[in-house]
Amino acid sequence: MLRVIIVEDEKPVLDLMERLVGRHPMLEVAGAFTSPLAALERYPQLKPDAVFLDVEMPKMGGIELADKLRAINEELQVVFTTAYPGYAVDAFRVSAVDYLLKPVTPDALERVVVRLSKNHSLRSAQRRLPGLGEGTAVHCLGTFETRGANGNLINWPTRKTEELFAYLIAYPNRLAGKWQLADLLWTEMEEERALHNVHNTVYRLKKALKEAGLTVDLTHGNEGYLMRIPPSFTDLESFRDFMKRTPAIDERNVAEGDKLFRSCRGALFGGKDYVWSTGLVAEVSSKQAALARMLVSYYRGIADDAAAKETMLTYLSDSPLDEEINAELLRLYAESGEAGSFRSHYEQYAKRLAAELGVEPAESIRGLAARLSI
Repeated sequence: MLRVIIVEDEKPVLDLMERLVGRHPMLEVAGAFTSPLAALERYPQLKPDAVFLDVEMPKMGGIELADKLRAINEELQVVFTTAYPGYAVDAFRVSAVDYLLKPVTPDALERVVVRLSKNHSLRSAQRRLPGLGEGTAVHCLGTFETRGANGNLINWPTRKTEELFAYLIAYPNRLAGKWQLADLLWTEMEEERALHNVHNTVYRLKKALKEAGLTVDLTHGNEGYLMRIPPSFTDLESFRDFMKRTPAIDERNVAEGDKLFRSCRGALFGGKDYVWSTGLVAEVSSKQAALARMLVSYYRGIADDAAAKETMLTYLSDSPLDEEINAELLRLYAESGEAGSFRSHYEQYAKRLAAELGVEPAESIRGLAARLSI
């Protein structure tokens, strides 16, 4: 749930915006103001996550107000509302998330909420990273970064040190053979020299982790190395642990599942081209899709169509060609009578399929579009 305030100098428009925003399941209206000066005064007490600002207002325009609010909190998400698209350039000068053309429609608001939620989830995930005592130390999904106890990113001494760490946390709590590591990381090198590099790189890895204040149980024996980590040490292990013990989403685990869905997004290791990780990247991507489908199934089951749509749109922002999720979203638009949203999404999906794969949407989706005369 995102706390928002709305600033609009015309009272009838403000009332409409307050009702529209207040009905959205992901938003909570913390305050609504016709005066930008009053909004600025109350802002420190209300502490919103996002603001909807009218661009043209007397005494202080929306862009000026946005500058002042972001000076207080640089992470504040700003959305402008305007009757004039030409203001978009000025809007993005103050790092606005988006702008809405008046009259604001539920579909347009839905598009913006997806972006607000995505940004909020990413920032929340980043705030959980600083150290073992406060949360996840290693972020593997959508990026690859490790933070020490002081919250600073670890500066690895070599790329191979980072890659060795990536392999050990990708396959934790099990022995990694020293010859196996030599072959994986130094494929073209003579065996004895490669093995020497393994020993040196493990030493560098231990030293870097110790200097960063991260206590990691990394042991070695005659056959190889073993890194023991709890599930909370990396977002990857937290995600794996949840998926392993969760056959379906229900009221008992939906909050945890939704939290992981939003924080554990994107390609494993941020798309780094580790040759050994290809199969693992596909496996994790498949599990991310499975979690999205479980959440959608749960929300559909309790008739929370708004949450189902938001979940699918969030997932498709990372995996836009997923046929099953696209088909389910289009079916939901059709069932809800949202012809405009159906048409817009179908056209974008069809164009992307044609451009990237040279194919059309599945016959069932084209049939649905034909029935709606798209």
